[in-house]
Amino acid sequence: MIVKTLIRISVSSTATLLFVLLFTACGYRPSVPPPRPIPEVLPELPPVYMISTTNNTMVIGTDGTLWAKGDNISGELADGSTIRRTFFDQVGTSTDWAYVDAGRGHVVAVSEDGGLWAWGNNHRGRLGNNTQYDSHVPIRILAGRGITWSAVAAGHTHTVAIQADGSLWAWGNNYNGQLGNGESGSFDIYKLSPTQIGTSTDWAHVFAYGWRTMAIKTDGSLWGWGSNDHGNLGDGTREARPYPTLIEGGTSWVTIALGPRHTLGIKTDGSLWAWGDNWNGRLGDGTTTSRLSPVQVGTYTDWTDVAAGFSYTIATREDGSLWVWGSQTPLFFGGLAERDSTVPTQIHPYEHWVSVAAGNNRAFAVTQDGRLLRLG
Repeated sequence: MIVKTLIRISVSSTATLLFVLLFTACGYRPSVPPPRPIPEVLPELPPVYMISTTNNTMVIGTDGTLWAKGDNISGELADGSTIRRTFFDQVGTSTDWAYVDAGRGHVVAVSEDGGLWAWGNNHRGRLGNNTQYDSHVPIRILAGRGITWSAVAAGHTHTVAIQADGSLWAWGNNYNGQLGNGESGSFDIYKLSPTQIGTSTDWAHVFAYGWRTMAIKTDGSLWGWGSNDHGNLGDGTREARPYPTLIEGGTSWVTIALGPRHTLGIKTDGSLWAWGDNWNGRLGDGTTTSRLSPVQVGTYTDWTDVAAGFSYTIATREDGSLWVWGSQTPLFFGGLAERDSTVPTQIHPYEHWVSVAAGNNRAFAVTQDGRLLRLG
């Protein structure tokens, strides 16, 4: 999270004025940890099982190990430090990691035994350990209570998770109603530890980005809540929702991808749907018209994975092909696509791709044999 501070100085003397001018000329810079020196021999990343990326990138190997690189200002890399890392390094020695999700400044993960772990920035309680102290190493949430978790998702300043019994829990900042407990509208509204949302016990999957949350129930229905400025909840409005709201489109949703301003989903029939802001064609429906409700992307019914970046979308199909659309700048795709596109455009046709991940300024794809490629 970036915090902008306004400093108001009263100038009453020539000496003070000179100091202020010098301060302004030099510019204020927040303290940023230096990158860790690159070792002579880089640690070898194992075949990749899953990947999540924002300001940092977290990877779980097929052997259950956890790896990290990128920003580390709040201890997001879980190595006990705040030193930025330019190369992947293993987090601890555990080989039982099952799921990881990187938020904006904090990371959450689930181990194979159903344990829930969190680390990094803990402003307004987003780690869920009943404090607001950052942690530079993984801490187990609600340890010793016999609770097991099946899914977790990290937004910018909040966390949402599902217990093994299908109940839904949330904690952290709730200004936009992203926790789903009916409260919103004040920065003083936040939860320092997991709080159950409603009484339903049929939640299956949960997704979070920024200040909104979406989830799928066991019947395949899709629900959304929190910020909705760009219509990216898909409920036909731009109104924020402080509680889970049913999204149209039936009961056949499998997975969802959330970007800053748009959302995508894949259904059981393999069709791909999109909604939200479409200024540069990031929805992929052949237009630049924003959509307040889900619209189908083309006619293919073999989509397998999708990820949403700031101004682009990237996805894979059953044949292993990789597709992008939206703002395909050199920063992201390095000339892999000739221009911005309002419809899916195939790239890297010589590999068999199985999964993708996207951040604001980075995109990754994973091959069938677990090799990781950064796009751009």
